Amino acid sequence: MRAPVVQPLDRELADADLGDARLNRRLSALATSLADRAAEGFPQALDDAELEAAYRFFGNERITPEAIYAPHFRQSAKRASGHKDVLVVHDTSQFEFNGDAPRQGLGRLVNPGQGFFGHFTLAVAADGSREPLGLLAVETIFRLDKAKPKSQRRSSDSRGESARWPRGIEAAEKLLAGTTRAIHVMDREADSYPILACLHDAGRSYVIRAFQDRVLVGDDEQHLKDAAKAAKRSFQREVPLSRRPRIPGAPGKRHPARAGRVARLSFSATTVEIPRTAKTKRSSSGSIILNVVYVVERHPPPGETPVEWFLLTDLPAATPKQIAYVVDCYRGRWMIEEYFKALKTGCQYEKRQLESAHSLLNAMAVLAPVAWRLLLLRHLARNAPDRPASAALTAVQIDVLHAVSKRPMPTRPTVKDALLAVAGLGGHLPRNGDPGWLVLGRGMHDLLLLELGWRARMEM
Repeated sequence: MRAPVVQPLDRELADADLGDARLNRRLSALATSLADRAAEGFPQALDDAELEAAYRFFGNERITPEAIYAPHFRQSAKRASGHKDVLVVHDTSQFEFNGDAPRQGLGRLVNPGQGFFGHFTLAVAADGSREPLGLLAVETIFRLDKAKPKSQRRSSDSRGESARWPRGIEAAEKLLAGTTRAIHVMDREADSYPILACLHDAGRSYVIRAFQDRVLVGDDEQHLKDAAKAAKRSFQREVPLSRRPRIPGAPGKRHPARAGRVARLSFSATTVEIPRTAKTKRSSSGSIILNVVYVVERHPPPGETPVEWFLLTDLPAATPKQIAYVVDCYRGRWMIEEYFKALKTGCQYEKRQLESAHSLLNAMAVLAPVAWRLLLLRHLARNAPDRPASAALTAVQIDVLHAVSKRPMPTRPTVKDALLAVAGLGGHLPRNGDPGWLVLGRGMHDLLLLELGWRARMEM
């Protein structure tokens, strides 16, 4: 059993360097306060003096989000170094801030509104546990130009936004420094030749879901998806699919809503060679040989869109075990979707009433490791429920739960026991199923207050 990975947020950020020892201490104190009151607004989570200090901290022009992120990134890399392989999952999410008045420095979004886009790089264990290990990079993108008519819009590549993917790859690789093998996992938006070439030319591993149906190298002008479909079926497997609601603003064909179900999927793989595109720099490889793993649900329930994935990878895919590993790597991508829920819902980031982009970015940098900790706590409760509670909570917190839990706690509680006790403090009822992000945030808030009183009494 590995050592617990959860530690207090002040230790997670202990080696921050904001250029002033007082600011370093303020960061640790602020992160600790917000970590256990994540679902509440700043005025509710902080007293008057703390609130005034927090607003000054977020708005301080000397403080940058990069400096706040840095210690968490280093701790994430340290956790990753304990694994032979890690999934490095990349994705972009939109952050929208409501209000009639424009906020200084925010840009336009896909739909009417103000905000920015955040590109995140998350380390995840590749040993089958999919344990989230923390962030390795964050980049924000502001669209400050005016929206153009649809007929005049250029692709995101023409604005240079697609370069965020190679930058995230390079940042993660630099931070990991060869201590573990990184398998870069990305969705369809990253299916471009320059990104594939960036990975291929540097000898880096990847699993990317294909979007384009490229013409392959050869005389018959065969297409990639036809070649994948023609590959001999290797094996079948039943896979649980979670319920997916309709995503507002997302294309219905690419992100259809679905009910939760168990799907019977067929798996196959083949090797193809794709040519360099005309717009790709000549310094890149003229072609890339890679494997395509094809996953399809041949007989979906009536009215349901069938599962169909084309996964591009440099990983071996000659045996059923190798093919299954590629698919499991890609399935680890969903951890970053859960991370975004932890940040947006668990930490209520988009509800923060800060008036400038600078303040909002500093606040996100403080809340980002808080969201990781909430994600880890819930992940352990769901996927490793029998691990000791000490893998998720401190010894004092466990003592507090023994004393105040509405339901009796075992002498040696598991992570599941502890997390249900925390959620119970936030108002969660067992009949309601697994606790959500908001109730977990409220429960952690109450646990912190109880822990503070407990420590004060012990120090008397």
